[in-house]
Amino acid sequence: MSEPFSIVQDGPIARLTFTRPERANALGAAFWQTFPGAIDALDRAGQTRVLVIEAEGRHFCSGMDTDAFTALGGSDTAHDRLRFRSNLLVLQEALTRLEQTDFAVVVAIQGACLGGGLDLALACDIRVCSENASFGIEESNIAIVADLGSLQRGVHALPYGVMADLALTGRRMPAAEAARYGLVASVEASDEACRARALEIANSIASKSPLMVAGIKRSLQNARDAAIADGLKFIANWNAGMFAPAEVGEALVARAEKRAAEFAPLVTPPATGPTD
Repeated sequence: MSEPFSIVQDGPIARLTFTRPERANALGAAFWQTFPGAIDALDRAGQTRVLVIEAEGRHFCSGMDTDAFTALGGSDTAHDRLRFRSNLLVLQEALTRLEQTDFAVVVAIQGACLGGGLDLALACDIRVCSENASFGIEESNIAIVADLGSLQRGVHALPYGVMADLALTGRRMPAAEAARYGLVASVEASDEACRARALEIANSIASKSPLMVAGIKRSLQNARDAAIADGLKFIANWNAGMFAPAEVGEALVARAEKRAAEFAPLVTPPATGPTD
């Protein structure tokens, strides 16, 4: 299995490149095991003023890979549900590390940016994309409530109704629409132009006071983030208690068979008062 990413330091700019194009840069177990430590190491060293995240191949990231999904654990017993929640909080924290760094994070996106890839992109400070980029909350297509931050961060990056549409339908948002609503800072004509634009932004930021960059990043997050931490805990609790393997299985089988999935009705029993 290839390494999930590489990091090259070029003066004050670090470039982290996803290196699994054969898997559409899906975020596998190796990514989650190494990514937080790599970000922490850059932050501790103090040499990086801007991190640029980019990807090899046609697609930026297709989401969670199967081995990482399996590692979360099942939810058939109370013990399984507790382990699921604990593992989920670890994955959430891995992406939150991008927000906690003193350096700015710019991401260059081409092709598909789905599921966990969108979770990661939304944790970055600035997003640019190529004309062929598309964004989607893929979890809703497989009967899962997205739980790594796209719902919590996305509702601040997009108007509520647009975010609800994206999350509930599981549709793909094309680059032009993403730019119209401010999800990305710019749309470039090609993948190469997208990476060049991200590097241009990074060079501009790197020329500024690093203390000022950290201060602006903290100030913007302070204005935005009162609800995000609570929201991440809420969805971890929800999925730990409500994750339904049977529904996920039906969604995946139906998708493979190219048919509509069949789900049981969601029936809420009537509230009853105390009995004598």
